[in-house]
Amino acid sequence: MGIPLDIFSLYSFEGEGCRHYLLLRVGRPEFHNADEGDYGRAEAAAEGKRRELIGVYEAGALARECAAARHAATLAGELQARPAGVESFEAGGGYVEVWVAGTRYGRPWVVFGTAETEEEFWREVRLDEDLSGLGPTAPAERRRAYFLSEEGDGAGG
Repeated sequence: MGIPLDIFSLYSFEGEGCRHYLLLRVGRPEFHNADEGDYGRAEAAAEGKRRELIGVYEAGALARECAAARHAATLAGELQARPAGVESFEAGGGYVEVWVAGTRYGRPWVVFGTAETEEEFWREVRLDEDLSGLGPTAPAERRRAYFLSEEGDGAGG
């Protein structure tokens, strides 16, 4: 049985002379490992939630903060584990400051988390077996991202 899983996706939105970041947390439901169709349905459910939240962001926070008529959205990274640090990533609807680093698995896989400094971020990553097992690579970059999740953002869930 594939377990239910939180998926964190970081998107970059580039407009004319601007760049914005959106961090999403969506749940992928459990699925039967032996059933490829069931896995596909679980993945499609998570993707549908991501698309819904991207629409919420584009119509809300992005439209309020930026006058650029169009933005191109690109997946900048994905994490299928709990982020490092103490900040809660349960309810969305506001800005968060996160450190983001690549992993040995290449794009789109990243590790990220909250911390005051990059040194603190790496300390938290080293203490987390799941994150350190992904082979994170330095340096980490700090990003200010609007955070949305299925709960607490007005998009359902």
